[in-house]
Amino acid sequence: MKVIDKILAEIEDSIINSQYERIEDETIELKNYGHADKVKWDSVMESVCAFLNTDNGIIILGVNEDVKNKKYEVTGFNFNNENSLKEVLKTLKDENNQSIDISSKIHIEQKELIGKKILVIYVDSLSADEKFVFYKGIAYERVMSCDEKIAKINIEKQIEYKQELRELRELQPIVNAKATDLDIDKANQYIQLLNSEFKVQNLLTNQEEAISFYTFNGMYRENRPTILGMLVCGSNLPYFLNFRCQTDAYVELPGNLPQNKKIISDNIIPLLEESTRFIFRNIQTGISIEKGGTKTYEYPEELIRECVNNSLAHRDYSIDKYININVVPSKHIEIRNPGRFKRLLLIFDESTEIPLRRIITNNAKANNPKLAKVLNVFQKWEGKGRGMKNLVNACLDGEIDLPYYIFHSNDELSLFIPKGKLVDDSFEVLLSSYSKYLVEKLGGEELNSDQKAVLAYFYKSEIANKNDQWTLMLTKNNNHLNAINSLEEAKLIYKHPKSDEINSIYVVDRLFFKKNFYLELTELFGQKFIELPNPEYKEVLNAIYLHKNFSKSNKISASLIGNYLYLLKYGRVIELNKFDAFKRKIRNQFNILEKSNYLISIKLPTSKGGERVDDYDLNTNFKNIPTLF
Repeated sequence: MKVIDKILAEIEDSIINSQYERIEDETIELKNYGHADKVKWDSVMESVCAFLNTDNGIIILGVNEDVKNKKYEVTGFNFNNENSLKEVLKTLKDENNQSIDISSKIHIEQKELIGKKILVIYVDSLSADEKFVFYKGIAYERVMSCDEKIAKINIEKQIEYKQELRELRELQPIVNAKATDLDIDKANQYIQLLNSEFKVQNLLTNQEEAISFYTFNGMYRENRPTILGMLVCGSNLPYFLNFRCQTDAYVELPGNLPQNKKIISDNIIPLLEESTRFIFRNIQTGISIEKGGTKTYEYPEELIRECVNNSLAHRDYSIDKYININVVPSKHIEIRNPGRFKRLLLIFDESTEIPLRRIITNNAKANNPKLAKVLNVFQKWEGKGRGMKNLVNACLDGEIDLPYYIFHSNDELSLFIPKGKLVDDSFEVLLSSYSKYLVEKLGGEELNSDQKAVLAYFYKSEIANKNDQWTLMLTKNNNHLNAINSLEEAKLIYKHPKSDEINSIYVVDRLFFKKNFYLELTELFGQKFIELPNPEYKEVLNAIYLHKNFSKSNKISASLIGNYLYLLKYGRVIELNKFDAFKRKIRNQFNILEKSNYLISIKLPTSKGGERVDDYDLNTNFKNIPTLF
């Protein structure tokens, strides 16, 4: 069923069954217009303008939505008004107040709904290098189910962006290539998808028709195929594009085990699909009971598809390098590609004690807008600039650990998608060690799951930034407003000095980054603490001091401290034998520290007349007692 037929069926069901459900959203607009003899088209044109400037949309004329009384009414469309509508559609202008031809972006269809004729306008959004268009001097954009005026500063940024795009590498002609090097059959596959909702373009039957189509879509320029044309429907690709149509994918196995490697070279769509398939073939799978026994992957399926697609959609095609996909089992997926982030998206600062390497996520635009448009038709690229936001949200939802980028040079970078979850065992044990402090800061409340995730995101981002890793900026716009506000009010996070009126950059309460409490322990134990023969003894005493002063779990045991130190050092328990050996070592160190009078065991009687250790405390009278060391 086509999208429009589904929408109309929902409206009809709503009317017949007297059950109201909102239909309008970011891609659907209902208008009670067109049934009168004369019509003012302003509201309709504002929606047309908004869909052109944002994403594809559908406008239905002849249906009245009565929000107050929660019902729909079919008023119909007077088709005597169709010509005046077609005329007003010609009044859109560009930023220079020049008329712009949008006829290829607008498609009109007559439909019937409950015995009345209505008009449907399909609006195909402009590519990034064509935006924005203006109606009566105003540019509109679609925000949820409303048409809003685009801010002047965003219009100015778009004009600058269009200037950058004028010499796009994706539109550069290929030396020695001819029109016959573009495959008409491959172009027709693209056209069939274009025509899936309504007919946009006739199938190509000869070279003359093909050249006209290629030229209009940026695939042919100066009498030669462009990089874009070759990527979409070219033949003999290695000769003309070399590494620019290639992915080198491999699985990095430990030791001397043979590496699983595959070189993939093809047109853009099969290249995307086969690159994604390689990853799914080489990551762990399971069975979901909740989803009826369907296969699940250790990484979010849609996120991986999106990341691979974005790597090819945004890469720099002026650089003759292939994309690398590296799967490291049980660790991460790395996608390395030629290109860079625009400087305006990067926040870098090493002048303060808290270094920053953050990437702004709410201003992403396609580096190759014509290619992005093609991928959108093939449903391989959403075109809403949500790729990085989806990475952040997958992380906050516990589907992956903190994603990050490494910049290898000025023209090559890698995205790392780590296996695991953001609030992992090592972060949970850190929170537990500060649990009393956290409750006090939050006015007696425990951290909720959203607050934990946001705090973990900021905490791990700081660690990553110190290690030259670039992380995606988390802001109140990432749907975590309440968690960020509450953590800021509790002073568990605060704004970095690099923050400004547009970008709020958050860092974590410095207590969580306190390296140790050795000064406090030296005050308690004197020179004897400094002279402890094994640094591991200091680590144990430090962990005890931390839990005694900041944790609700202030009853100390060798098991508690062993768990804390192990997870802090190794992140998680993988080898049980290694974990048990580590805890036995901590138990032995407890015994030695007790015999040396650094620790005092607090014992309780047992039912059989004996004693058991209930707790340990630091010996505050230590300076007056000799030790074994």
